[in-house]
Amino acid sequence: MAINGINDYLSTSATTAATSQTTSKAAKTSLNMDDFLKLMVAQLQNQDMNNTADTSQYTTQMAQFSMVQALTDLTELSKTNYSLSMIGKEVTLAETKSDGSLNTITGTVEGVNLYNGDAQIIVKGVSYPMSSVMAVGQAK
Repeated sequence: MAINGINDYLSTSATTAATSQTTSKAAKTSLNMDDFLKLMVAQLQNQDMNNTADTSQYTTQMAQFSMVQALTDLTELSKTNYSLSMIGKEVTLAETKSDGSLNTITGTVEGVNLYNGDAQIIVKGVSYPMSSVMAVGQAK
């Protein structure tokens, strides 16, 4: 019976999520702590009273979820700090041309764009993704 309760919750969540996705521009791609807690409450509400769940499992799962979320936040902060530390440095960037050949651009990082969790560096007035950086050195 607990499985049916979870399936009912997930189908209701999917319907609600589909409705909210049409009203918002960005689709939700990951679970957050609120989603985890809603799922846990649904599991507890729909469990068999003769065969109750072990609460230590929920505590362990919540601790693991919190750790993963903290590591994700730390990773994003590290990316931001790294991109900001590149301001004033000379970089060599790789850019693929429309014919498939590789073009290299060398210049000093003038600034950083931080938008939507993605860091892009600005060289010669143009934004480039961090993944296009081939080399970093001191400005001349």
